[in-house]
Amino acid sequence: MSIILECIRCVGRGERGRRPLDYDQAFTVMDQFLEGEIDDDQMAMLLMLIRVNNETPAEIAGFTTALRNKIPTLKADVDWPVYAGKKSKLNGKDQEQNLPWSLLAAWILAKQGHRVLIHGHLDIGSPRIHTRDYLNHLGIQTAESAEQASEILDQDGIAYLPLSNFAPMAEKMLDWKKRYGLRTPINTVVRGLNPGRAPFGVRGSFHPGFQELHAHIEEKIGTDKCSVVSFKGVSGESEYNPKVSQTVWTHDEHGLRSHYWVESFNPSIVTPKKCPLGTPEDDMVLMANHVVASLSAVLFSKLKDKHTADQEAYRLWSEYCS
Repeated sequence: MSIILECIRCVGRGERGRRPLDYDQAFTVMDQFLEGEIDDDQMAMLLMLIRVNNETPAEIAGFTTALRNKIPTLKADVDWPVYAGKKSKLNGKDQEQNLPWSLLAAWILAKQGHRVLIHGHLDIGSPRIHTRDYLNHLGIQTAESAEQASEILDQDGIAYLPLSNFAPMAEKMLDWKKRYGLRTPINTVVRGLNPGRAPFGVRGSFHPGFQELHAHIEEKIGTDKCSVVSFKGVSGESEYNPKVSQTVWTHDEHGLRSHYWVESFNPSIVTPKKCPLGTPEDDMVLMANHVVASLSAVLFSKLKDKHTADQEAYRLWSEYCS
């Protein structure tokens, strides 16, 4: 029996007979699909069945590793996926958190000598506000290829790499939502592709349970593991919300762990004279808190201590404001 039929039978049987794919099955079926040995309709059926059954860390890790193997190797320090976008409207009113403030946090890290690779995708026509639309506000270049991304990182320390320019097959699978009306597990996969093979990174998501899932995936990844901090991000984006308390999940050399972080909003935080993203004066304190909280989340993936990460994030922010 072919691997695709084996996998469809595995996840598509009745309630008592079905089971999730193991890592090897997921890796093999994705690898064969990427090599053109499996039809689109067969792969789409498999992904829809997995989505209905809820994807597992082993399944996503297998898919992710297969896709990573097709991506040219880059060298970055920080992996920053941006695939959700931020809601522009809430109940008919402008939402106070609509600008991609995490982009400023990434830029500040790059100015400190970190090689920050931002990668992302958002459907054309989506009403959400996406990081890619604000890159020019900070002079961040968009790479046309993985090779060009490497050159930009050498030059600027930060680059934006669209999914279509390094993993077009993943973009193709994302677009199956338009045909079948259902998101696939590829929405989870793309956040963990880590095209820069960075040792540190963040994972933002929205739905409960996915924070643990994203960290758990790194535990199952075959090679090029990333020390990640996974949290419920603003609108599901990789931007930390300082106004909430939440359980944050990490995976690093110590394994999979959970951490409870309390609300950290500081109404007295220092603010710059103006925000390059165009934040209104009334939202400057909110913006500053989002930037610092996002900085702290990334720094925690490296420093492993929340108090130290908070202090360093605030120091970097204070330097920026001065």
